[in-house]
Amino acid sequence: MLVPSLYIFLMKDFNISASFLGFIYSIVSLFFGIGSLPISFLYNKFGARKLLLISQLGIATSSLIIFFNNELIPFILFSTLLGLFSSVHHPIALTLISERFHKNISKANAFHGVFGSLGVSLGPYIAYLSTNNYDNWQIAFFAVGMMSLFLSLLTFFFIPKNEQISKGYHFKQFLLGSQRKKLLIFFPLSLLIGFNFTAFNTFIPSVFNLEFGQEANLLISGIMIIGIIGQILAGILGDIFSRFNILSFVSLILFPLFLSMTYISSSSLILISIVLAVGMYSIQPLLNSIIKDITVPEIRSIIYGANFFLMFGVSGFASFAGGLIADSISYKFIFPIFSIFFPICILLILNLKKINKTNT
Repeated sequence: MLVPSLYIFLMKDFNISASFLGFIYSIVSLFFGIGSLPISFLYNKFGARKLLLISQLGIATSSLIIFFNNELIPFILFSTLLGLFSSVHHPIALTLISERFHKNISKANAFHGVFGSLGVSLGPYIAYLSTNNYDNWQIAFFAVGMMSLFLSLLTFFFIPKNEQISKGYHFKQFLLGSQRKKLLIFFPLSLLIGFNFTAFNTFIPSVFNLEFGQEANLLISGIMIIGIIGQILAGILGDIFSRFNILSFVSLILFPLFLSMTYISSSSLILISIVLAVGMYSIQPLLNSIIKDITVPEIRSIIYGANFFLMFGVSGFASFAGGLIADSISYKFIFPIFSIFFPICILLILNLKKINKTNT
């Protein structure tokens, strides 16, 4: 959330347009997803401890270099590396969760997501402190670098050296039974959800900046924290009711909310954004739990990696598309345009549920 929260400041400091900064962030997001693919293949060989240490030390190094250098080219290069190192975390953590939790998988993923959301909400808050208290956006990257160094110490001392459980995989396991059919539906679903997730996270701070000025990132930070409610509800309800049905219902609710963003007032913007945050952050625990429902254990880490690549990597090009929309129309028009993906998602979810039920 650092780059989206600093959009206005980065455009001003580097003297670049919203579309060009959106393109930069698209590249960062692409690498944020790309790294999850090879890492998911390496999980069985190296285990969580080594891979997480590489991630956290890489994040720290990249963040601190950005802090010490305020030129555009180094910013692009090391933001991209920051995205690459950050991509390691999700497929590793989610695979561990899927292996250790069975009956309460939705709650486990929600628990993981809640702390992830606290991190997401810290992004705008750190940006707010950096720009308002110190008038220097680079301090935000210094803070992230130091936090990542602290996390690397926790990883080194508290995650066992041989924390690896999954057996090996074979390519034919991607094709067995209905597995191929499920994945052919799931991957487009992951991508489309990712487009809307990226659009929300990237451009809601800019909408608030235009409406509320210096207080925008503080408001966004609070809204992201409230979004945790969505993850808690998804965790509880996802272990009781059909995760497919809940995800369809969430998509149905989000569709008109995205559509309404162009027409709402400043006071309504806060309320709508709170509901959006609750809905958007309920998606990940549900989707991560659905992956366990539709995959065999041997390929699960790879599917988690592929899902992350699509949701946060390829879908990062929503940042570029959104930047073009912002330059030519306005930030608020980004949301109605992206809302078209929600009805398509509902159709894909219901089809995936049908195939999974038939072949379970």
